[in-house]
Amino acid sequence: MQMLFPRSRTTSPVRAFGAFLAVFLVLYVSALTIAERRVRQEEPESAFQWLEAYDGSSVDWLVVGASHALPLEFGDIPERLLAETGQSMLILAEVGAGPAYMSLVLDRALQGLDVAQVLYIADSFAFASRDWNEERISDRKLLARIPLDIATVRLLAQRAVKGEAPMAALADYVSGFSKLNPVERFPVEGWRGAADFDNAYRPSRHAVAARMAFLYPDGAPEADIVAGYLGKFGEMLDRARAAGAMVTVLKPPVPEGFAKALPKESEFNAALRSLLEAKDIPFFDFSELVPENMHYFDTDHLNRQGVDLFYERALKQVLGVHP
Repeated sequence: MQMLFPRSRTTSPVRAFGAFLAVFLVLYVSALTIAERRVRQEEPESAFQWLEAYDGSSVDWLVVGASHALPLEFGDIPERLLAETGQSMLILAEVGAGPAYMSLVLDRALQGLDVAQVLYIADSFAFASRDWNEERISDRKLLARIPLDIATVRLLAQRAVKGEAPMAALADYVSGFSKLNPVERFPVEGWRGAADFDNAYRPSRHAVAARMAFLYPDGAPEADIVAGYLGKFGEMLDRARAAGAMVTVLKPPVPEGFAKALPKESEFNAALRSLLEAKDIPFFDFSELVPENMHYFDTDHLNRQGVDLFYERALKQVLGVHP
């Protein structure tokens, strides 16, 4: 018997899901491409964005460390050094970045740059907690500002496999999740860095106490944790020297009141000095060089006058600037 109506065609669930997945992937890749382009084209803010901008260049001085290195950038030290000596300087510092995070930055820099000398600006707090190390590697605000490239994927994957970085950080970075889903869509009041650079700090015990609580979330640093991060720090410096770079380490100036509040600072100094002496790496402790509060824009970061003073009193000699 001839059918009066043609049999309706139905789409199988598998085919429907495949079509949905294809459309989703096209849209996701398109959005990620736009996000990646934005990260590469915007004014550099993160260490990896600066590295991307200078990739393939030769650098005489590569400065790495946490936020105490950033006032050198605010005070135009790279430009002054170039004008006075012809030496180039690139500052790849990151707020709250300990040796675990900075080793990722430095290893990537040594692959993309021709580096003559590495200057590491060391802070004791950065060796005292996961908050400034593994947790910074998985910080979504930082991941959102790391341009995607194979070399960084490889370095991050190596650390994730070894348990030195969260696997979630690798997944986030490769997928671009944080670039497409920013943590903060609106500005949040906090450390303003360059915006406060010309200010002068007014002493406050409450501000120093709050700063200590922030820098040492786990309380006074435990010796075994500090020793572990010092070990990773030493390995990082060894890799830098193996790549042909000379290495220098210094502790930056901090106000007298801030310095006195640092927990177990003498123990850290002794351990750091012992490590560097064993490796024959030059070490300079300038923590007491600029003790006055008026040379800082907050509890512990040099302001413009402080940077000028530090540069003239000590940093020039470290960088080989002769009268």
